[in-house]
Amino acid sequence: MRSLLVLVLVSFTLAAAAADPFPVVNPGDFHWKPKTALPPGASGAVLRGDPAQGDYDFVAKFPAKYTVPLHSHTNECVVVMRKGAMTIGRPGEKDVTIKAGGLFVLPAKLEYTAHCAAACEFLVHGSAPFDIIYSDPKDDPRVTASRT
Repeated sequence: MRSLLVLVLVSFTLAAAAADPFPVVNPGDFHWKPKTALPPGASGAVLRGDPAQGDYDFVAKFPAKYTVPLHSHTNECVVVMRKGAMTIGRPGEKDVTIKAGGLFVLPAKLEYTAHCAAACEFLVHGSAPFDIIYSDPKDDPRVTASRT
């Protein structure tokens, strides 16, 4: 039993030592995948963590003339525009455009639309699980896909 404990501790120590405390992900290392929770055309790459679990960073890109219908997120997330510009529309409020290099914070449960007139790319950071809740379930491509 003692030798098993020693083996487990040594294995754990070696694994911890092997993990680089300074992770780097350059753009050439991004693993872009279609985003099935969004209308067709969007893609994303997880850079760190797991968005479904929280404490994550991912990049996403939308093609030109792309709109995400009215939706919200359960938890707050922070967005930094990397390329292009995104216009955020909120019911009853003036639209706001965030340009490349700009940052915006999406409060939990804020209903909004997102539109990119030209192709855009952005980084999303969150410390709690990420989700997308469409205000009208008919806009949710996951529901539409499950019906076919």
